[in-house]
Amino acid sequence: MARTTSTAKAPAKPRTPGTAPVKPAAARPQRARNSGSALITLTVIVITVLALTALPLCILLVAGLLPSGVAVLVDRHRRRYLARTVGAMNLAGVIPGALRMWEAGITFTSLQQVVNSPYSWLVMYGAAGMGWVLYFCVPPVVAMVIEVRDDETKRRLEARSKLLIEEWGEEVTGRQR
Repeated sequence: MARTTSTAKAPAKPRTPGTAPVKPAAARPQRARNSGSALITLTVIVITVLALTALPLCILLVAGLLPSGVAVLVDRHRRRYLARTVGAMNLAGVIPGALRMWEAGITFTSLQQVVNSPYSWLVMYGAAGMGWVLYFCVPPVVAMVIEVRDDETKRRLEARSKLLIEEWGEEVTGRQR
């Protein structure tokens, strides 16, 4: 007996207006692996290599970059603006201590000199604090500047509109009476 197969398709489900058709799973492009896990893996590798080659410097970096770690844990935005801002400022604050260690030789004695200086901690954590300040204070200031600029543009356009109406009459507005 020959087996027959049916080629009839199931009736299509009605689509809601304004929605795109859903592609089957096989037709969807594959997403790249989560970049967050790749970043974590890279960070672990760098810290391990640094710990094996320059342990005092690694200790300074881990202790000095703690505020960046906190920012990474707290930041829930998809683009990680808080982590980027605090991390960049914090790294800038850790560099002077790392350079002091580099000049004195990367030893535990130079680490002790840097760690025992309250100014080193003030610079490292103060720079991270400035990152937090930038993250929370700059967006409202930018929004205020944009609002003032938009109000000025609106005022100039309304004045220009009045001049055009005076010169050409009410017909240029395109409004029906």
